[in-house]
Amino acid sequence: MAKKRPSPTTCAPGQGSFFDAPAEVPLPGFGLRLRESLVETLALARERLGLDRHDIAAEMGRLDPEREISKAMLDRYCAPSAAEWRLPAEALPALVRVTGDARCLHLINEAAGYRAVPHEAAAIAELAAIELEERALRERRARVQRMLPREAADFLREASRRAARNG
Repeated sequence: MAKKRPSPTTCAPGQGSFFDAPAEVPLPGFGLRLRESLVETLALARERLGLDRHDIAAEMGRLDPEREISKAMLDRYCAPSAAEWRLPAEALPALVRVTGDARCLHLINEAAGYRAVPHEAAAIAELAAIELEERALRERRARVQRMLPREAADFLREASRRAARNG
């Protein structure tokens, strides 16, 4: 087994970032590209983590005991001669967690016109959206305050100071 567990946010070499312009993934030939992506994921897991297909299948089975995955099945999913065999979508979460490589997940999402992002990236994007909303509200407040008569603006400033002092 691997000595170091991959981070779920680890990107494999050649994997784009969330901010790259998404490439349109043509659907004809998608199965072949998905198989090639799986082969690359398994090869990189061996290279980076020291996990062979037997290790990966065992760890996937540990993570999802309801789904049987064996080394022979992974071999079959990767074999060009077994085009009718496909890695089940239900097995993808365990594969990503074990290998730390989301390339198969990204390929599927991009083919459907979507983007998969780690939780941390989604949180960063949400914080950025909140910051933009807050900035827009501050600008709107300033615009409205500029329209107020001087006496009303003075009253609001004083009320705001009192509220801040009183907690």
